[in-house]
Order: sequence, then C-alpha cells, then structure tokens
Amino acid sequence: MNRSLSRLAVVGAGLIGRRHIATILQSTVAELAAIVDPQPEAKVFADSLGVPYFAVLSEMLESVSPDGAIVATPNHLHVENGLDCVRAGCPLLVEKPLSTSAAEAQVLVQAANDADVPLLVGHHRRYNPLIRKARQIIDEGLVGDIRAVQASCWLYKPDGYFEQAPWRTATGAGPISVNLVHDVDLMRYLVGDVSSVHAMAAASARGHENEDVAAAVLQFESGAVGTITVSDAIVAPWSWELTARENPAYAPTDQSCYLLGGSHGSLSLPDLKLWRNDGERSWWHPMSATNFPIDSADPLLNQIQHFCQVIQGEQEPLVTGSEGAQTLRVIEAIQHSAMNGTTINL
Repeated sequence: MNRSLSRLAVVGAGLIGRRHIATILQSTVAELAAIVDPQPEAKVFADSLGVPYFAVLSEMLESVSPDGAIVATPNHLHVENGLDCVRAGCPLLVEKPLSTSAAEAQVLVQAANDADVPLLVGHHRRYNPLIRKARQIIDEGLVGDIRAVQASCWLYKPDGYFEQAPWRTATGAGPISVNLVHDVDLMRYLVGDVSSVHAMAAASARGHENEDVAAAVLQFESGAVGTITVSDAIVAPWSWELTARENPAYAPTDQSCYLLGGSHGSLSLPDLKLWRNDGERSWWHPMSATNFPIDSADPLLNQIQHFCQVIQGEQEPLVTGSEGAQTLRVIEAIQHSAMNGTTINL
C-alpha cells in the first residue's frame, strides 16, 4: 500500500456506502482501508475488492486504525457509529443527515469538538463547482439582495428501493430527511440561515410509516422567503438528482430545480442562468440571460479529496458537524411543523 495516501474505512456498504467506495477507488489521494457492515453480502463485496472486512465497527477501529472513516450506515446509527470513531480518535465524514434528531446530532458534534477529532457531514453538493460558482455570483452582487427562493425535489422511487432496505419506510426516513436535507443545506449555503418554517405533509400513498410529499415556507434571517417542496412519489424532471448530472445512475433532464430571485436579477440552478434587465430594472424593459460555464467535476470525489486534506491538517472542514446539525434543525422543524400545523421559530 502507498503510505502517502489517506487510508479510509467505509462503514456501511449499502447504496451510498458503495458510491463512497467506488469514489475512493478512483481517488489519487485515498485508499480503501476496510469495509464495515454486518450483512453477509458486504463480506463477499469486501473479499471481491481484496480489502479487510469487519462486521463490527469497534473491531475495525482497533485492528486497522484507519486515517479516517466514512459513516454511511442507516440514519439512526450515525451518532452511535460516530461516537465510536471519536473515541478512537478517528476523523470522520458522516453521511447526511447527521442524525435522526438535532439533539442527538449535537451530542456527536460536542464529543468531536471536545476530543478535537475532525467531523465532516456529507453534504457533498457544496463541493460541486456549479454551486461554488453560484455562491460567487451571489457574493459579487449580480443577483442583488435575495428576496425569494423556490426549490423543488420531485422524484419517484420504485418499490424495489424500499424493499431493498425496509428502514427506508420507517418514520424519520421519508423524503424530508433523506432528500430534502440536501436542498435545505444548499439553500442555507446560498441564502443564509433559516429563522422560521411552516410546513405540511401527506402520509405515504404506499402505506409507509413516513410521508411521501411535503412543502414548507422558509423565512431566512436575511428577510428572504423561500418555498420548498419534496416528494418521492411524483414522476417529474425537477429534482437535483435529475438536473445536476452528478450521478450517472440518474437519466438527466435539461430542467432546473432551484430559482433564486433578487433585487438585481434572478438565478436558476443547476443551469447557472442569470436573468437581468438590459437597462433600467423594470418589468417594462427587456431581460437577457447569461449562462456561466463551469468545470465538471464529481462532487463526491472533491469531497474525498477535501476530507483527506482535513485529515492531513491542510484545510479546515467545509461542512462541519455544526453546519450539519444546523441544517438538521431546519429539517426537524419542518417535520414538527408538518405534524403539528404550527410555525416553528429557530
């Protein structure tokens, strides 16, 4: 093994865990140190790759002592697995959401802070060059003061998706926490922190314990107002997965799923199209659109590279545990508001 590479273990060899594994195998800065997963098929998978396999995380941490670990287990195990890594002094990247509750997430964040162990959260979309470009456009004032945002996350998950992992049908594992958490995180990154939410949701038409559609109105601390909707039971082209071309598993569409409107212009994503008046700002005057070219790059690969740089002390985490916990607080507020019909102040 090349000892100059960061040795990363992946905890959880499910859908997202295997994407992380594939990304590590492509990376020029990391190598796969071990796979941890209690399922028998995970051992077969690890054997096929020729990497150490463990059914129990603590045994792997003691035996392998990796430079870092990626926690990609079911959501309700994130804090337990994360605390094991912290106790072992192992830097960790935890898949989103950080936990199933903000209170539990804060336990992990505090433990990592107290132990001075780097904790990153897997909001990988922040590593996409187009999101960084969007942030630059906003910071340069080309949109002006953002007054409103609109985000859509509409997609259809086939029955096999749930049959493969029954935990996906449980309370707390619906599209609000599994999918909307990414969109909320990007809204926070581009627009700022959320001060209050009011939401509603509908029970799964397929009989799952969780919701299959939800909508929320967000009030941002900046004064901007946002609307955001999510569903994993709608056949539609308007979701990040289908528009951003990040993951080849999804057939791409040419649509946008985010709209950000400001006092000087409006920006759509992920096509990075900026609309502004040619002259005076007025609905009576013509508008023109500018498309910004960007370099294509796999955000998961960028995230792995960044994680390795954090491990080596070369960079500070882009998405800290505290950032992940704050996004989770918004998600939790959306869930509570949808359940109780009240506005939740953050």
